[in-house]
Amino acid sequence: MNHYQQSFICKTTPAKVYDALTSLQGLQGWWTQECTGSTTAGGTLHFRFGNSYKDMRIESLEPNREVRWLCTLAHIEHERLTRKDEWVGTQIVFRLTPDGSAHTRVDFDHIGLVPGFECYDLCKNGWNYFLKSLQSYTETGEGTPFESGNNCEEKTAMGSR
Repeated sequence: MNHYQQSFICKTTPAKVYDALTSLQGLQGWWTQECTGSTTAGGTLHFRFGNSYKDMRIESLEPNREVRWLCTLAHIEHERLTRKDEWVGTQIVFRLTPDGSAHTRVDFDHIGLVPGFECYDLCKNGWNYFLKSLQSYTETGEGTPFESGNNCEEKTAMGSR
């Protein structure tokens, strides 16, 4: 079964994309403003989206090349889901490759997020929205992260591709 993947080009350097993926300020700028934790390899990042949350252990960091996380805790609050922790054990990988002058190809994999998951469509829409936010954040300094008090599903459904 195929997991969720997406590739796109950011009109900026790999170093700027890497910073957006490995600093609290960067993660708060494109994914969720409610992000805390350690940004070093072996550390754990805590992400909140209202009543939903995820913890990601940083498995490895290769400066300006790759970021790899393992989901160790998850709760997706949605009335349609009977399993709210499907993300636990899945891996998220961002691979960065220089693409021409000051451009970066981002190859994103959410290994284990497969169409058989109850949350697949919801999370696919979420990733489509937030990866576009990452692209915008790295290119302009302005992303569209989850903000406290917003409904994550409504926001991401409007921005899905």
